[in-house]
Amino acid sequence: PEMDVPAVGRGGDLEGAAAAFRLALEYNGRFSEPYNNLALVAIRRGDLDEAEALLRRALLLNEDFAEAWTNLGYVRLRRGDAVQAVAAFEEAIAIDPGQLDARYDLVLALAETGDLEEAWEHALRLDVATPDDPAALGLAAWIAARRGRFDEALGWSTRALATAPTEPLANLAAGVALLERGEAEAAEPFLRAAEAGDLGPAASMSLGLALLRLGRWSEAGGAFEAALRDRPDLLPALVGAGTAAAGRGDIPAARTSLTRALELDTSTGALDDATRTAAQALLATMEPSSFPAP
Repeated sequence: PEMDVPAVGRGGDLEGAAAAFRLALEYNGRFSEPYNNLALVAIRRGDLDEAEALLRRALLLNEDFAEAWTNLGYVRLRRGDAVQAVAAFEEAIAIDPGQLDARYDLVLALAETGDLEEAWEHALRLDVATPDDPAALGLAAWIAARRGRFDEALGWSTRALATAPTEPLANLAAGVALLERGEAEAAEPFLRAAEAGDLGPAASMSLGLALLRLGRWSEAGGAFEAALRDRPDLLPALVGAGTAAAGRGDIPAARTSLTRALELDTSTGALDDATRTAAQALLATMEPSSFPAP
């Protein structure tokens, strides 16, 4: 869930909030709460380095500060360090089992590590703890989709969207499930709603795939570029960007993206076999020998 910054200062603006928290530190720099609150401001600004430094300072002052552990996990997850995010969320829950934000984000972090069964177990626990909560239902829908249980994903997402039509993960799960069924056109509105929910590269990636299947190359390229702004090393997005560029006839851009993806894959192995093979085949058509001599 989006990090909330306490609404202080005129209109609750971020600059006013930051000034108030700094003033609190001037009066007593031994309080951990202002450091945590300043970290929330930094998160909202997108400055994850500053946020992590502030949260570490808060935890030095109070190692049992569950909210700071939750926020540290959130920062790590945003950075793509899912393993360390899991550790931070588990620490928060051990200190305060009522940390629902930590429970929610723990499911996402476990899914990012590839431990989908553990993620599913925690998603079900969260649903029990917060029955009929759209966010928990959307989370269960997303994990069901990640597990390849697309009918279940649609069932969970339908329940969530009945009371909260803009719930981001429910929209993402519904879009992915429909996309996997070959219904790209039906998936598009759900995936656009998910992208508007600031879910990061997952929503943009899925939207890009739907647009590729619809042959809308320029729009697909824009979606993949949005994913790469958040995660420049996201290899499936690089392949998608290259495919979209090829579709619109921009061969140099296509070659650059596909080559970069395959070079990174050599060291990381992050691409699945089907995506790797498709990227290699498409790149092979762009080699100089593939084009007629002038």
